[in-house]
Amino acid sequence: MKGVILEEGHAGPVRPVAERIASAFKYLAVADWLVPDDIETRARLMAGQFEMLAAPALEGHGRVDAALDDGGDLAGVAVWLDFTGDPFGGPPDYAERMAELCGEHLPRFQALDEAFERHHPDPAERPHLHLVFCAVDPDRQRQGIGRMLLEAGLNHLDRTGTAGYLEAANVPLTEWYGKHGFESLGPPLRLPEGPSMYPMWRKPR
Repeated sequence: MKGVILEEGHAGPVRPVAERIASAFKYLAVADWLVPDDIETRARLMAGQFEMLAAPALEGHGRVDAALDDGGDLAGVAVWLDFTGDPFGGPPDYAERMAELCGEHLPRFQALDEAFERHHPDPAERPHLHLVFCAVDPDRQRQGIGRMLLEAGLNHLDRTGTAGYLEAANVPLTEWYGKHGFESLGPPLRLPEGPSMYPMWRKPR
């Protein structure tokens, strides 16, 4: 792809990864539900949370693929967490760090995390890689970067015979992921007085 190269197994650092995801996700309905009417605060809190969530993938509990522009900056990233082997405990001190980060906005971040946890397939019964984030610079979207990142991860799934799981943020994204082999996994994940998320599963190949 012109002006962009794929780096499989991106090594970090984590903060630019988190900021790239936050910049791409801050206008989603679920993001507006988390922090209404304050985009600057929303992006800051999301970047802080995403830094915690993406770090394990960079520390051996998953993989990060990156699309780098000519200057070496992140045009997009895909973050996968590995739920195929021994369980890991998640980010250290996550609850305490989230409370310090989010302040008055904490209850909705907690509600989202709890909903994700309730719907997440049991790794002991259904081992998988979880596509936590697939995000592209808003100025570079609709140029094939997201597809390139997703296909890199799917190729890894197919080479290893591994299933894939994700939560799509809206119906158009379910259609996009559906074109790549993901199928609906149960009813939508409905947030209190908020939007729905859509769990999806891709069978191992």
